[in-house]
Amino acid sequence: MRFQLMFSSLKRVLILQVVAPVLIMLGVILAGGQMVIESFIEERMQRDLQLVARAIYLPVNQALERQDLEQLEESLASVFGITEVYGAYLFDTEGNRLISFGAVNPTKRQATTALEKTLVGEFAHYERIRGRNVYSFFLPLFDAGGTPSGLLQVTRRRSDMDQALVTIQYASWGGFAAVALLILGVLTYAHQRAVGRPIEKLLTSMRKVEQGDASHRAELTGPTEIRQLANGLNGMLDAMKAAEEREIAQRKEQALMSDRLRQSENMASLGQVSAGVAHELAAPLTVVDGRARRLLKRAQSPDEQRELEDIRHQTGRMTSIIQQLLTFGRASSASQQRLSVRSWVHHAESIVADEGYPVEVIDAEDITIQGDSLGLEQVLINLLRNARQACPEGRVQVSWQSLDEGKTLALWVDDEGGGVDEAIKSQLFDPFVTTKLPGQGSGLGLAIVSRVIKEHQGRIDISESALGGARFLITLPTLVEGDVL
Repeated sequence: MRFQLMFSSLKRVLILQVVAPVLIMLGVILAGGQMVIESFIEERMQRDLQLVARAIYLPVNQALERQDLEQLEESLASVFGITEVYGAYLFDTEGNRLISFGAVNPTKRQATTALEKTLVGEFAHYERIRGRNVYSFFLPLFDAGGTPSGLLQVTRRRSDMDQALVTIQYASWGGFAAVALLILGVLTYAHQRAVGRPIEKLLTSMRKVEQGDASHRAELTGPTEIRQLANGLNGMLDAMKAAEEREIAQRKEQALMSDRLRQSENMASLGQVSAGVAHELAAPLTVVDGRARRLLKRAQSPDEQRELEDIRHQTGRMTSIIQQLLTFGRASSASQQRLSVRSWVHHAESIVADEGYPVEVIDAEDITIQGDSLGLEQVLINLLRNARQACPEGRVQVSWQSLDEGKTLALWVDDEGGGVDEAIKSQLFDPFVTTKLPGQGSGLGLAIVSRVIKEHQGRIDISESALGGARFLITLPTLVEGDVL
């Protein structure tokens, strides 16, 4: 679990898997390089001491041959002005110290041991002189005949060398620490700028969507991978929105189909009841009309004649209503045939005009549809009669055109009447709903119109007309070239 928490952050992953290995590798390289540098510096410091010894070798050797003690002291003392020399010593061939400069002096035993080693030439080593660690360089002295005449020893404190090496170590590792901190700082800043901020924006977008803002989309910023992630999130949200819209559309379609089915069932039931009632009333009304007609022939006074004519008029009105009930309750069984829209409109217009209802027809390109000519004719006649009754003295206009690249017919019936109240628009095509005064309409005309249009896979809508009154819009599928009846 702890191991997983270590890698729970991208920044930690970068530090542990990228920065740490790089720093370790740099540390190893630095340690190796430091060892090389320390060895080089140590050798250089030793070489400097050896050069100092060789520089005074000749004057010391000459002064020793002359037994010039003053010259020997000056030569040995001069080394302290050249470099950091800890001590300078001159011994005879017996190991006795002739001259010495320094805080501590080697023992006779150390001098004797050094004399033995110088028989083969100069040499150097680290040693401890009276509790002090020093680096000593020895040069044998010879007289003119080549016989050993003494030993020259120059020393330097080991702590001086160690201090130089420690200084280098501190400087090296201090620089390494500074570089490591700089790398971590740059990484933290770069991570925050290149990764942290884009991811934070992405998380903010996710929270907005979670809080209900379905229209929000993530901003495409940051590195390519972050932009791809944001683009993937946006694509997922778009797909979810599209799926939700499809589901809503399917629900609406199902609700509409259920409503249509329920309405069709109600209309069918109502039609059956209406047809039954119409059949039951038809025979008595025929008898009443016949008796009134015979009585009218034997009427003795104008009042009797007027009363009988009124009976016959009301009987005729009831017969018309019964006929509408029969039409409403009877399903269309007529065969479908090709129908010219222009012929359909002009034929209906001529029938209404013969009844004293003039109609203005705006001719357009002829369109062919498929349907029941009698049923569609009754639809248009009912609409024209209603429009003319709504504005007896105003204009009634019929126009049409094709929509959807010729796949749909749109036919308008406009009038200059008072329009339709908004409160009744949704019920206008229901049976027995009418805007006319009592005794002037049965409320079945528009119900028949709606049923016939639906039987032809069309629809009818009502809106406000540019003429100021009502506008009825009928949309029907057209019969395009290649369709089969």
